Amino acid sequence: MAAGPSQRRDTGKGIAKGRIFVLAQTGVPESTSVVGGTLYIYGYSARLLMDSGASHSFISARFASCLDVTPDCMSYILDVSTPTGTSMYTDSVNRSCEMSMAGIPLYADLIVLPIRNFDVILGMDWLSAHRARMDCYHKTVDFCLPDGTTFQFKGDKGFSTPIISFI
Repeated sequence: MAAGPSQRRDTGKGIAKGRIFVLAQTGVPESTSVVGGTLYIYGYSARLLMDSGASHSFISARFASCLDVTPDCMSYILDVSTPTGTSMYTDSVNRSCEMSMAGIPLYADLIVLPIRNFDVILGMDWLSAHRARMDCYHKTVDFCLPDGTTFQFKGDKGFSTPIISFI
């Protein structure tokens, strides 16, 4: 279960580190390594950020609470540091979340985190497993799945949201 910012529960679990950088509240520049848009999770429309600077994939706690899915408890706590020096901690993950992108059924393990502005952030763990190639200028992502299926995700060219990167 996600603890609030700057809260840590003493669970005896190991801690994995992560960082979050909020860089701007303006439109995403053409040269950034993110593509934003919409995908569907369990049939619900979700605001998506594909971020090649993120090491993990995340789902907002708010959006996750709307799904009929019980999160699993990870064997470690993920400590995500913010630029202000505060931390967000979580040990919750929604495993094998059913997603649909460009009409293709996909699955992702999404770590529950109290993030805003996005419902889902797909990071390098998921992007590399799905052989993603990002064209940030054209806001497209080409996928070549292990079974040979190929498709292209077309992001929102007018995508405007804070830039967030997880490491």
